[in-house]
Amino acid sequence: MKGEPLDLALDALLDPEPGDVLASEAALPACGWPSELARVVPDRSVAAELRRREPKVLILHRVPVTVVKALHERPVPLVVLTADADASQLPALREREGMALLGPRARLRSGDGAVLCCAAEPGELEGLLRALGGARLAVAPTPAWWWRLLDRKGGRRRPAAGYVPAPVLDETWARWAVARGKDHVLVPLGVPAPPVDEPAHPDLAPALAAHALERWTGPVFPSPRVIASVLKGLRGTVIPGQAEPPDPGIWQQARRALPMTGAIVGMERARDDLATDHATAAFLAQRALLRVDAARAGLRPPFDPPPPPDEEGMERAEQVLASAGEVLSDHESKVVLRGFGIEVTRQAVATSASGAAGFADRIGFPVALKALSPDLRRRSEIGALQLSLPTAAAVRRAYAAVVDAMERHAPTARLDGVLVAEMVDAGLDLHIGAVRLPDGGTALFGRSVGQLAPVEPVLVPCPLTPEDARLHAHAILGRMPVPALRRATDPSVADLATLLLRLHAVVERFGERLELVELRPVRLLEDRSERGYVVLDARIVQAPHLHGR
Repeated sequence: MKGEPLDLALDALLDPEPGDVLASEAALPACGWPSELARVVPDRSVAAELRRREPKVLILHRVPVTVVKALHERPVPLVVLTADADASQLPALREREGMALLGPRARLRSGDGAVLCCAAEPGELEGLLRALGGARLAVAPTPAWWWRLLDRKGGRRRPAAGYVPAPVLDETWARWAVARGKDHVLVPLGVPAPPVDEPAHPDLAPALAAHALERWTGPVFPSPRVIASVLKGLRGTVIPGQAEPPDPGIWQQARRALPMTGAIVGMERARDDLATDHATAAFLAQRALLRVDAARAGLRPPFDPPPPPDEEGMERAEQVLASAGEVLSDHESKVVLRGFGIEVTRQAVATSASGAAGFADRIGFPVALKALSPDLRRRSEIGALQLSLPTAAAVRRAYAAVVDAMERHAPTARLDGVLVAEMVDAGLDLHIGAVRLPDGGTALFGRSVGQLAPVEPVLVPCPLTPEDARLHAHAILGRMPVPALRRATDPSVADLATLLLRLHAVVERFGERLELVELRPVRLLEDRSERGYVVLDARIVQAPHLHGR
């Protein structure tokens, strides 16, 4: 719902004035809205009252035909339905321009608390209100426009907590969450894993919003006690020692039951500033608060964003994109990336075994050989990738093996040559990239690869600030089963943030053209070398030239 009418209704919910809210007598008991904050009339008088007055919010228990007709004549910015409505009436209400709908079976409460609270179902809302000790405004089910209320002048100064189901999450939620800051604990529910290799896939939008909501805390366990404890910890409203410390025996049992979480530095014992003495909730809340502490600490060291790319390199990248097809080869993709200062492997394209051996000698042994083809995604599965070749003779044999593998297992794939590339030192391998969103925008994503358990990609919307880049880098490394960032030898957040900012520069320059950029893998180097990271493999997918610019 866009436009001014809904904003007027949201302001009325945050700071109601006489006449702002009109309610039928039957609606208030189910809804929970205070009678002193509404004009209450008998159900049979609602239609007549609508013709006499212009409320900003209308609370109904049922929707008779007379009310539907009155709303078509004089729409109300927000209609709240507290019971099951006649299914035949709902489309007419939802499609009426200038009018938003909350419900059926909606709950809307106002109180003396500070928190703006939302839930997917009325039962969830009751549990949250008990854990939070009340709220300034509480609503269920969570509407798609809830972020707009939180962004109003009366909403920005208040913390927010609750549950947000995936169907209401979209790119606007993500951009609000990135801009809003860190004074909310809104837990996304039912969000599918993002298919980051499928541009414009509809599942990307809710995942992007979910990760934006979690950018400080990481995923929060969906329990009212956990949410309340995390929110109070975020706001710094807990007095150390105010709550009884959780039972140490249960705490240690939780560490045994969740060993990966329990192994994190800081989880050895309960903090004294937790807002609950319930051991399980305290354990799960402490994990989220440790993420917040680590993210804040990660922003404190000085960080110099990378210099802007030079014009010559960007022009070279432009030429490659203009001359390439929709799917660029690894070598073409790396030329584009190198033009923006992104570290890629030292490499050359060979068309003969002797040429490959000569390139390897200049690059320095050991080297890797891989088939150069835009049609291949998993070269190792067919033998088109040969690693750790120590001599020129080994390179010649590997060249023949790669060509033979292509002829036998991928005879229809285009072969543009064999890539001779340096072997890179040990480090942490990541899958980093950029993907087109359903609304036409772009998101960056990243995750660690090669872990024992699968790791979900973390997305962040563009444009990207240096602070966003550092938080996103921290989130990517923090999602590992046993997170990095524990020792001085762990991967550098600053190095990863630098890569993200350089990739963002690519998106800014060619955003309308790019559908997908995949760097898989990127290796964060353990030795803290000058390079910091190296892109081992890359793939760029661009829009057809007829549509791109």
